Amino acid sequence: GCISEPKSSSLEASVKKDAAVETGTVTLEIQGSGEPLTIEIADVSVGTSLEDLMRSVTQIPVSIRGSGVTAFVDGIGDQSASGTEGWVFRVDGVHANQGVGSTSLSPPTTVSWIYGDADDLVID
Repeated sequence: GCISEPKSSSLEASVKKDAAVETGTVTLEIQGSGEPLTIEIADVSVGTSLEDLMRSVTQIPVSIRGSGVTAFVDGIGDQSASGTEGWVFRVDGVHANQGVGSTSLSPPTTVSWIYGDADDLVID
């Protein structure tokens, strides 16, 4: 027989807290003064904070001040925050209204880091 016991669909399985944590790829798009850089990080668990993700980046130097709620990405590559200029991020095109330590990721997702004047970047 083709009939087997009903299995929950993969969508339902992902909602339940199974032993296997769902993972996906996070794409980082980094736009500083130089050429835009794209970094793909595979096997990122759902619920990983952006702070933890940025600490795990090895392809480019990342400088983070503080931790958790106060974590702040100070520098990416050779560009560091200074004066009113600094790094801001969007997750899937949406401006974050919280810090990297409070931002949980649900891969697959794209995080864009843009360097510029904070006053210019706040307004969409």
